[in-house]
Amino acid sequence: MGDGDKRESWADYLRRMTDRPGWSVARLARDSGIHRATIFKWMAGKGGANVASVRAIAEALGDDPANALRAAGNMPGAETEAMDPDVQIILRRLTDPTVSDAEKDAIRTALKYLAEVAERADTERPGRVVRRRKAS
Repeated sequence: MGDGDKRESWADYLRRMTDRPGWSVARLARDSGIHRATIFKWMAGKGGANVASVRAIAEALGDDPANALRAAGNMPGAETEAMDPDVQIILRRLTDPTVSDAEKDAIRTALKYLAEVAERADTERPGRVVRRRKAS
């Protein structure tokens, strides 16, 4: 990541990771299943990535998803919105060297499941409004 007082942005993270030997945006697109144009857009600081996309990027790069999520949380506009305290706890647990691998795997599995459920809901019923009935 860089100096301790400045968080790495999503665009900087992607640039740093694709600048490594053997890596390119084309390879990242192929390995992650995310279109190359989308990755270039993110690298230009435009648009945001959902959790499933961030996870796919991290997995393709062979990086800890917590690093990618931390960078993705530092996208434009993120500085004006406080990160949810529960998400902060999760990120701390994932990056804490004293936390067991089993607990980290359980957290990642739960996050992956939630991301998949959210993605399915977005693709199956885009824009659907659910109205609840009043209890009688």
